[in-house]
Amino acid sequence: MDESSTDERAVRSRRLWTAAIVLFVALEGLGLQMRGPLLPILETEWGISKSLQGLVSPAGTLGFALTVLGIGAVAGRVDTRRYFFAGVALTMVGVVGMALAPFFVAYLGFLVVRGLGTGVSRGLDRPLLGHLYPNARGRVFNLYDMAWAVGAAAGPAVLSLAVARGDWRYAYGGLAVAFGLVALLVWRLRPPEVDAEAQLDIGAAKALLQMPAVAATTIALVFHTGLEGAMFIWLSTFGREIAGFSQETASLLLSVFLVAYVPGRLVYTIIAERVGYGPLVVILEVLIVPTFLWTFFVADGLATFAGVAVLGALVSGIFPTLLAFGTQVAPEYSGPINGLTTATASVSIAIVPVAMGVLADASSIRSAMWIPLALTLLVAPTVVIARRIDPNI
Repeated sequence: MDESSTDERAVRSRRLWTAAIVLFVALEGLGLQMRGPLLPILETEWGISKSLQGLVSPAGTLGFALTVLGIGAVAGRVDTRRYFFAGVALTMVGVVGMALAPFFVAYLGFLVVRGLGTGVSRGLDRPLLGHLYPNARGRVFNLYDMAWAVGAAAGPAVLSLAVARGDWRYAYGGLAVAFGLVALLVWRLRPPEVDAEAQLDIGAAKALLQMPAVAATTIALVFHTGLEGAMFIWLSTFGREIAGFSQETASLLLSVFLVAYVPGRLVYTIIAERVGYGPLVVILEVLIVPTFLWTFFVADGLATFAGVAVLGALVSGIFPTLLAFGTQVAPEYSGPINGLTTATASVSIAIVPVAMGVLADASSIRSAMWIPLALTLLVAPTVVIARRIDPNI
């Protein structure tokens, strides 16, 4: 085989793998964002309290955190194609179970299964993209998360359409079929042609944890994802109970928040390499705090939509840029870094909505909004301290 044919095959393989990853993460975002608008429906159908509704987030995170951390640690030793396929297939099984769940505990159980599968694939997909595009990690990570945002923005609309057609379960049935098609695509792909991921040992793990950029990314993501988890689960409830919107309009509030991720991440894809990962995160956080305060404690009626849109555009740049900030110092260990940061961040996504549910039961969902605000105040100082310790990041 001549050199030009080899190059063409490599380019085609890279494009197909990119397509598979983008489709998977878009569907993952879509399924994730059907949960928030579904809570009021489940409350009516199964009679569950807000405290119990808050368990939806940790159920989805439990399995995910375990597998994304485990796969990240062994990313340099596993067959990427085979494990990525297995993760997509297990995700599909979990979604089928959620569609057929006869009661709330069963729904939570299959949500755990879905998280287990999603964690396997998510533990491999971003590191794989980093190796496929080694000179543009900030750009490609923002594009990756933009694909997630497109799917996430469609989630509430897909659920609303299913409800309008007669049953919320139709949405999960369609999602399961879509995951099945992605699994089929991955099954037919060749193994990705990239440089091998370095194998992690105890010494390398200790060295990674001691790097200021990696430590700061892990800590800052815990703070940041608390805010995102709060919005994903409780924004629709805030719109219905505090802003006074109907259930349909309150669901649109979450859609607006997520739609704003798309142009936001498109902009950050363009500017991330120019501004620098650390400075970009700090600038965005400085803007997020007053926007959050105005949106949830000052704005009223339709003005809430404007605040939510601006907040979504700002928040959208934090997660992918922080991951690029941490990965740049040790790209050969992108799998372990991705697994560590994503798993620890998911803990905050799980815990914060639960805490908010307890406070909302005791007081109101507006009072509960102080929790994510307090967490997001800590993101910028974490990054600034890391850059003071190591000025080269």
